[in-house]
Amino acid sequence: MKVEFLKKDVSSVSADLMVVPCFRGKIPAWVHSELVKAGVEGDFSGEKGKAYMLPVKGKPYKRLMFIGLGKEKFVELDEFRLAAAKAVRGAKAARLRDVAVWVDFSGAARHSEKDIAAAIVEGALLSDLKLAPYKKKKKEERKLGRLSIVSGLDLGPAVEEARALAESQNYARLVAVEPANIMTPRKLAEAAKSLAKEYGFGFKVMNRAEMKKKGMNGILAVSSGSAQEPVFIEMTYNAGKKLPFVALVGKGITFDSGGISIKPSKGMDTMKFDKCGAIMMMGVMRAAAEMRLPVRITALIPATENMPSGSATKPGDIIKMYNGKTVEILNTDAEGRLILGDALAYAAEAKPDLIIDAATLTGAVLIVLGRHGIGMLGTDKGVMKEMYDCGMETWEKVWELPLWKEYSEMIKGDYADLKNIGSESGEAGTITAAAFLKEFVGNIPWVHLDIAGVEWSDGEAGYFCKGPTGKGVRLVATFLKKWCGKRK
Repeated sequence: MKVEFLKKDVSSVSADLMVVPCFRGKIPAWVHSELVKAGVEGDFSGEKGKAYMLPVKGKPYKRLMFIGLGKEKFVELDEFRLAAAKAVRGAKAARLRDVAVWVDFSGAARHSEKDIAAAIVEGALLSDLKLAPYKKKKKEERKLGRLSIVSGLDLGPAVEEARALAESQNYARLVAVEPANIMTPRKLAEAAKSLAKEYGFGFKVMNRAEMKKKGMNGILAVSSGSAQEPVFIEMTYNAGKKLPFVALVGKGITFDSGGISIKPSKGMDTMKFDKCGAIMMMGVMRAAAEMRLPVRITALIPATENMPSGSATKPGDIIKMYNGKTVEILNTDAEGRLILGDALAYAAEAKPDLIIDAATLTGAVLIVLGRHGIGMLGTDKGVMKEMYDCGMETWEKVWELPLWKEYSEMIKGDYADLKNIGSESGEAGTITAAAFLKEFVGNIPWVHLDIAGVEWSDGEAGYFCKGPTGKGVRLVATFLKKWCGKRK
């Protein structure tokens, strides 16, 4: 879908559909006039979730669609994303291709028109994506050709940034939906290489032999049961420049069976999404380049399968990690922290100003936050406060969990420095997993995002269809924009 901004009067815009978001009790006079002309002024008053479409004569646009937002003082910014999704689905159902959205509240809204316009673009683009690449198409897929944001205000930069963010999130969703028989670790490396070539990133990848030479035994232990070769992907943006420097680390388990500690069969098909942390960071890299952020980034992706076989790592095995710490593997299904431990220690060697990692790390985070939030833990309170604020802005919400010293005590090993689970019962599972990761970042400021509860949807919800959501891309990219702006 092409996205554009038009600084025009609403009456001069040519489109198949003109969409007008309306607050309850604050319907613009010209909107009320159109409702009166159609004889339906009593059918729409701006109630939340209510939409009304009617044909129009004598205008360059063919139809009007009014979307109710409810009372203005209660309207969160995310309501505009949801309104845009409703408009996209309505346009598709009516087989319309060109959609315009009028954004001009004369300064009366709680939120700025720039933020509103950005939210509308994001909601429209995210809701327009279909995730069924292997379904036989029985009929021509309905697609929107153009989205125009119309206002008398200058909203062009906000529209363009929102396009970059939403398209980068959609990129992540398209890569993440690929099944494990296609998106193997090696194929993930090829996808990263293609992205690097498109945006001019530095790129290199380590194979098994190179990782063995470096002592990345966490990655090697997890990969030992799989016929697929593991890879360690490194991408760089603005390499060598004197800019604020961040390392991004993403968990890239392309399929997680649990290994010898095998998972139940129910729901195991969703373990093709255990690579979403890695792909999220690829989306962040794309967004940073699209937005031309003045930041230096190294993105690290350890990628492997976790499978059971005669060569697989066994419960009770002890390995030495990249930073020299030894780990007793009590549960082979706690594999993500092993591959991330090596990657975080490798990242810390470069002495970045900040390390951010993202992973579908624990099922326990769903118990804490359900499907509505990202578990956040780390060592820098200021950074986590900024991440929280960005979460409320993007509606990719995060919630801080504690990392008290008692949790670090829970992952001390009996026969090695560390053990890879805190307790057999799963007590404080999300926190002890983060406590394990903390052992590998040294003194570098660090934030961990456990995205296991938000990275896929089991059905259509809001502006997402069933499948991977790509959540975290807009969150981290928005955070980086603000973070590096403060460090100039």
